[in-house]
Amino acid sequence: MALVCSAAAQAEGAYVGAVFGVMNTDADGDSSLNAGVRVGYGWNSGWGLEAEFTDSLVEGEYDYYWSEVEYSFATQAIYATYRSEGDIYLKGRLGYLHEELDVDGFGEYSDSGASAGIGAGFKLTESVLFEAEYTFIESDVDYWSGSLVVRF
Repeated sequence: MALVCSAAAQAEGAYVGAVFGVMNTDADGDSSLNAGVRVGYGWNSGWGLEAEFTDSLVEGEYDYYWSEVEYSFATQAIYATYRSEGDIYLKGRLGYLHEELDVDGFGEYSDSGASAGIGAGFKLTESVLFEAEYTFIESDVDYWSGSLVVRF
């Protein structure tokens, strides 16, 4: 219970992290698995700035008539973030995201726009955090991810 109720101030400074998760789409088939890097800076107030870059490690597949078509996603984003206080905390982020979709045999598509996310985190140590998040990419694409973040 002491971990949940901890009111320690957020540490100020830069951080870098690895992110891994499922890029969930509305298409029938298997979602792609994306991984990437996250860099940012957080202030004692809980507010921060964050950049994130992901790409597909495992391509997704969707059913197209009588065959399966593979696709991959790449994203680049910048977010304003907020982390609540405590060893167990909530995180929100709002920003701008650019996505690139490569569909085998059909070409490449890209789109940009607003993106938002919500999640929760746990301080493993004072400088290492684990975060689980949901990020809205666009109306038919969501990113469910986990990340390990190291503060400097």
